[in-house]
Amino acid sequence: MRRSTLLGLAFAATAARPVRSLAQTPTAVRMAVIGSSGQDEVPYVVQRFGLDRKHGLALEIVDFAVPGQQYTLHRADAIDVSAGNFVDLLRQRKSGVALQAFHGFQGYCNRIVAKAASPIRAFTDLKGKRVGEFGTTFLDWLIIRAAGQRAYGIDLERDATPVGGAPPLLNAFLDRGEIDATLQFSTLTLGPLAQGADRSVVEMPALMRAAGFNTNCFYVQWFVAEKWTNAHPGAVDRLDAMLDDAYAKLKEDDGVWPDLAQKVRITDPALVAAYRNDARKIDNPPYRSSLLPPTQRLLDAIVAIAGEGAVGVTELDRAAFLFPRGGRR
Repeated sequence: MRRSTLLGLAFAATAARPVRSLAQTPTAVRMAVIGSSGQDEVPYVVQRFGLDRKHGLALEIVDFAVPGQQYTLHRADAIDVSAGNFVDLLRQRKSGVALQAFHGFQGYCNRIVAKAASPIRAFTDLKGKRVGEFGTTFLDWLIIRAAGQRAYGIDLERDATPVGGAPPLLNAFLDRGEIDATLQFSTLTLGPLAQGADRSVVEMPALMRAAGFNTNCFYVQWFVAEKWTNAHPGAVDRLDAMLDDAYAKLKEDDGVWPDLAQKVRITDPALVAAYRNDARKIDNPPYRSSLLPPTQRLLDAIVAIAGEGAVGVTELDRAAFLFPRGGRR
């Protein structure tokens, strides 16, 4: 009798306690991505396999076209989550946009390429050449300046001739011989490299290692609006767990990749495999608090060569980085 009474009391207490269940209204989250550049890999598998509902979330995808537009969307309170590099995060916070990083998006992967027949074989051969770039205040270019100076005594902005242009246009410049080499997004080099039309001169991780930089330094992260995290206490842990599940699915399921590759106009099976393998190598990089000091050292080197005016910030704002669920990665 006493045991039955205790069990009944325990059941009543449990029933009275508020318990979150998937039957409750899920938390809405609006995620902005550039679908045409392959940024929607994660939200694609989230929606395809119901990973948002698994974590009590309701994901809405907001597609946009121009890098940097996500910050305008954040200012307008039109989105809750987006991706960007750590310097842009610091710049945006400095200008009053309340964002915080909470999960790794992509590691260093872009490269400088030249035509296959070019005499340019190494980074040092770029001195005095016309080098394409997609923004002299873009983090990749700033790192290339700092790493090149530290490793080889070459600052491409001063010791070469930078030629600006949108990434697809830079490939056209290279084909027409209007530039000698170009910094390029890795996804836009897969085809020309596989076809033997272009050759890799240097990949950013290799250049960073030559300069003594940690290649696990923060690069591109997922950002969340502080307004969203304040409105939904504890929800960032569920958001973080949802991303982990999505990256695990991308890692293990080859079947999702043909559709994802087609979104960036890749249909050849060999290139689909190359696209998949490249993404699996660079996506979901380490994200933990121990990477703050080496990232600060990288930022110091960037400011030293480019100046505070070009970079916009000099110190990592610790409050800009959340480490959900104990920051175990």
